[in-house]
Amino acid sequence: MNAENYILATLAGFVVGWIANAMSKSRFSFPINLFVGVFGAVLLNFFVQTSDMLDDKFMSILLVSLVGSTVLLGLFHLTRLTEKR
Repeated sequence: MNAENYILATLAGFVVGWIANAMSKSRFSFPINLFVGVFGAVLLNFFVQTSDMLDDKFMSILLVSLVGSTVLLGLFHLTRLTEKR
């Protein structure tokens, strides 16, 4: 992965984390949602790029970033919801 891909993944994770923070009515703070979103986007992009499953195109990087950040944020909030009970 080159620097442009990391920047795109970081921006996509930032946007998804921001949207998750706006949608959730939880006690989690804004930086935590942003960190989890960015981490999920970069992590899934890293795994997909090292396994050569997708090409290095803009749309594939963006879609993988959105999926990675959404899934990790969903899992994070799901574990927090079950922890409250």
